[in-house]
Amino acid sequence: MKLLDELVDAFLYGNDNEMSYVLNRRTGKILLDASEALTGEPEIDWADEEVAADLAMIPSVSSSEMYDVMVSFSKKQPDSISIHLINVLNGNKPFRFFKEKINELGIENLWYEFEQNYAKRKMTEWLEEFCKIEVS
Repeated sequence: MKLLDELVDAFLYGNDNEMSYVLNRRTGKILLDASEALTGEPEIDWADEEVAADLAMIPSVSSSEMYDVMVSFSKKQPDSISIHLINVLNGNKPFRFFKEKINELGIENLWYEFEQNYAKRKMTEWLEEFCKIEVS
């Protein structure tokens, strides 16, 4: 799996209070920083300046940011589809009902492609800005 694909997964699915994903800028490897009880390995020692100097916390998408992405996707659809998606996003449990509605409308592949492209743009920008690593 290419680095960018791994970063996209960490960005989209790594939002957890008990663990975080970290990029080693020197090696280009993604590390999981979590308690030893979860991983079987010691947590990253952020107090060790030599170790921490090469590491960068990989951001994860927030729920409000993902909501905005879903709204953006919805607005780019034909009116006949857009109205249904906007309605579920303005109701209760918008994430759950959005997923159900895209499945019902048969556009889940369009959504996942849109979501992946968004995450790739965000992670490419992040790499260029904070990590000085170029994605091939």
